[in-house]
Amino acid sequence: MTLEDVIESIKLLTVKVKTDKESGTGVLFLQDDKAYVLTVYHCIYGKETEPHNVKNENISLTFDSKICEDIINPLNFKDYDENIVLLEININKLKIESIPNVCLLDRAFLDKSYHLRGYPTGLSHEHPFEAKCMDKNLDDVTFSIRVDGLTEDTSGMDISDFVAGLSGSGVFFSENNQLYLVGLVNSLANNNGLFNIVYGTKLVDLYSSNIKFSELYTIDEIVHKLKEIDKEISEEACKKFEDDNTFEYNNINRKHSKIYNKKEVFSKNFEGIKNYLQGQNSVNEMKVLDSTFENYLIEFISDTLSMIEPSITKYIDTKKEGRENLKLIREETITAIKDELNLIQEDIYISSKLREYIVIGWLLNCNVDFIVDEDN
Repeated sequence: MTLEDVIESIKLLTVKVKTDKESGTGVLFLQDDKAYVLTVYHCIYGKETEPHNVKNENISLTFDSKICEDIINPLNFKDYDENIVLLEININKLKIESIPNVCLLDRAFLDKSYHLRGYPTGLSHEHPFEAKCMDKNLDDVTFSIRVDGLTEDTSGMDISDFVAGLSGSGVFFSENNQLYLVGLVNSLANNNGLFNIVYGTKLVDLYSSNIKFSELYTIDEIVHKLKEIDKEISEEACKKFEDDNTFEYNNINRKHSKIYNKKEVFSKNFEGIKNYLQGQNSVNEMKVLDSTFENYLIEFISDTLSMIEPSITKYIDTKKEGRENLKLIREETITAIKDELNLIQEDIYISSKLREYIVIGWLLNCNVDFIVDEDN
């Protein structure tokens, strides 16, 4: 998704929420053939000690005109732990083909670039903002975010009045062509001078509802999982691979025999197979983040091998030269990975696993041989 796609999708999901006494913002989403709007508690019940007595007919929901041109009331609504209100909408009143897909997450992330859109009272229309998470400890239900440009249009107005309608705005980010919702804006962090920090409420209170959450793993979590998996790749696993893939094993054995001393060949074969299996694990885990990653990798491997294969198969005079040539190939491959595979960014651990997967994969699967002087 481009930035323009993200902003447009969030615009379509942003709902103006109004009761007889309160106003704010909500987020539209679909799940299990039903339509819902999420907002925060005080946008419906107010902030007084005694909550307002609110009925369905007291709540007005205004959608983007591409979704619904009418102002409608919810079918029903329920609050969860006085933090979040879930309103069910008559799905037949919405143009569901125009509603973007959004995945709900039960946690926030420190390193994401967030997007908000809401109806600040000081403006006559909805307004988009960009934001960053400020909390290193994200275990609490509440998290703080710094909102860029929050006060730039106030023109001396009282800031708390200006941003009042922003409550209930969704806190979104986009990754690998998917839009995610991690929480809702709940309040200003400080009413006495710090006006670009707001508190968000995570969606964990919905655990007691029938709403389903999606899963998203970060690169750090993938790396941790890979390290655990790597410990499980034993000599027995490598031996099984050798037994099940005799043609491929003969390829790597023959190539290694060309460039290593005889006593080194078996250990190099074992190391190569282990690295190959670990690389395959990396590919499988990367697909958790992006289901299209394997397709990217297949194309990348093809392009990379087209670049390095002439170097691999060239005539070499000595075993030492062959080993140095293979080292150079690994260096060129890791450079290409860092330049081309944006998903893994600069993560050295995963990059090294994919490098070995590519290089050892060539040694295993390509029948073209090293050319070496028979006297060396």
